[in-house]
Amino acid sequence: MDLGTMLYNNLKDITWSTTSLPLDQLVSSYRLPQIVKLDNGQVVEGLRDNDYLLIHSCRQWTTITAHSLEEGHYVIGPKIEIPVHYEGQFKLLEQDRDVKEPVQYFNSVEEVAKAFPERVYVMEEITFNVKMASGECNEDTEVYNITLSTGDELTLMGQAEILYAKTSKEKSRFNTIFKKIGKLNSISKMGRGKMPCLICMNHRTNESISLPFQCKGRFSTCSPTELQMQDGEHTIRDIVEKTRLPVNVTVPGSPPRNQHDLHLIREGHRYKLVNVQTKTVVVCCILRSSKIIPVHFPFHMAMPRFIVPEELLQGELWLDTMVHRWFSFCQEQFDIDDYSRAVRDVRTDWNDDGKSPKKCSGNGSCGGSGGGSCTSNGGPNYTQIPSSLKLRSG
Repeated sequence: MDLGTMLYNNLKDITWSTTSLPLDQLVSSYRLPQIVKLDNGQVVEGLRDNDYLLIHSCRQWTTITAHSLEEGHYVIGPKIEIPVHYEGQFKLLEQDRDVKEPVQYFNSVEEVAKAFPERVYVMEEITFNVKMASGECNEDTEVYNITLSTGDELTLMGQAEILYAKTSKEKSRFNTIFKKIGKLNSISKMGRGKMPCLICMNHRTNESISLPFQCKGRFSTCSPTELQMQDGEHTIRDIVEKTRLPVNVTVPGSPPRNQHDLHLIREGHRYKLVNVQTKTVVVCCILRSSKIIPVHFPFHMAMPRFIVPEELLQGELWLDTMVHRWFSFCQEQFDIDDYSRAVRDVRTDWNDDGKSPKKCSGNGSCGGSGGGSCTSNGGPNYTQIPSSLKLRSG
């Protein structure tokens, strides 16, 4: 008798209680792994009546939602999820936004202000000093130092004028003018001037800054990192970290295969990478006499109910021994990391709003069976992730 058959026969020694709990309540109430049985009357895709289930672990999956593209960049087919750890390479194509709004380049803040795009990126290190008028007297000045780093993203917010202290060269020029027209008494009033500025939000420092029009430097509507990404082949993680989604990509070579893939990425195929989502899933193994089948349940969906062993409620140690034998056996049968990194079709019941399930703050209850919700910072409601879970990235 092989080990799998022996372990399966041992499941008959378990006494099943009348306690039935939704999966999210199970993982928040008991230490994992655990063995449970599907409750009578539950209809779950891939599971049979009275199937035994090993609750393996909870994991956070970060995936990139993508569409297939046909000629002309038209979206076709179902949405798919590509794990952020996918090892295949992609090459960037011409982007839809670049066709509609070609990349612009500027050599000064004044040029940026005239075009006034939504955002610009700093293409080189820029430093600029302005002597600001800071008090009632002309002599009250403060030096305003501006430093921008290559790659800084600046969102344009508006324009304004600031008071600045004129240099001695400027004062001397005005002195000569006023002497010629006989208005020397006006010289004392000429220690200040108004300087037009562009108000921007620097996302690196998370600060609002005033950039004088006369500040020189190279700017672009496309980041220097993204421009560099136009050449070569890149992992999907590099692309989503260094470019602005959505982006169009193609598969330049033979992609790696994963036995758990439910969608095959093909060489030469093109995709539109739309957004990044992070969700928490419960990874389980269906325990059958002939095989072990990995399965997962996302926390944002309604959870099925399972019956727990009476021995679990009574705290009997021999059940722990059986559970850990099954856990070790499952570890040998399949690689849970490979399972977590599979490419899949997006479930039709996953919301299209690009939101991801998040943890509730505090210890308040958000309801059971995936039906409750919590509010975070006045935003959308999300299903609770129990604070007791030890999450692992997959």
